[in-house]
Amino acid sequence: MVAESRHQGSVGYLGGNNLARTIDFSDWIPIFPLPNAVLMPRAILPLHVFEQRYRVMTRAALDGSRLIAMALLKPGNETGYNTPDVAIYPVVCVGRILREEELPDGRFNFLLQGVARARVIAENGKLAYRRGRLEVICSVSASPEIECARRKELRSLLLEPPLLNLATSANWLELFNCPDFTLSDIVDVLASVVLPSPEHKQCFLAEPCVAARAACLCNTLRTIAAELQRRSGRASPPRNWPPTICNN
Repeated sequence: MVAESRHQGSVGYLGGNNLARTIDFSDWIPIFPLPNAVLMPRAILPLHVFEQRYRVMTRAALDGSRLIAMALLKPGNETGYNTPDVAIYPVVCVGRILREEELPDGRFNFLLQGVARARVIAENGKLAYRRGRLEVICSVSASPEIECARRKELRSLLLEPPLLNLATSANWLELFNCPDFTLSDIVDVLASVVLPSPEHKQCFLAEPCVAARAACLCNTLRTIAAELQRRSGRASPPRNWPPTICNN
């Protein structure tokens, strides 16, 4: 493996304005394919880079826009991981390097914050690492009434046992106090830590509809709550784990 995501399940978040507007999508953007990591907008993914071509990629990003698009390998392509044209899902998340550490031997540790969903429409293979021409995928909002109802539903789930202790210890409830966080931001950050696998996160990433993502997240949290109750001997095992929202 050329790189690894670190501290899986402990992805953080930062506030900010509409960061997607700061991306120049007319430029070629580095593509970083991994078999086990999906970045969501607003979430923060810690990464460790050690293969030479991705050290070059990281250095180029740091000297330029600080942008890297995270891509997930399609199933069955693990053996071709080191090849430059291994199959990836076309929907990626463009992230910006927030903080970096270059180690004495040239390896890098850095924090990548998700900025925007995007689709790969072309690739450029002239360099040692992959680069893509991307187009932004804009979130599709529901009516204010529906989004308000989804926000209340989500917050209510986190305020009730058995999820309350988990939500409190993980600071999830603080998301609702961020004045510039939209419903899309909240569900993306929470999905980055509660969805059960990279494939389910990829499906979530590919869904532009905010209401659909919120509904999926609420169903997932209900399933987690049921599982916690089952383990404590107070409920039956959950069914239909995990919910799906789209075909990718």
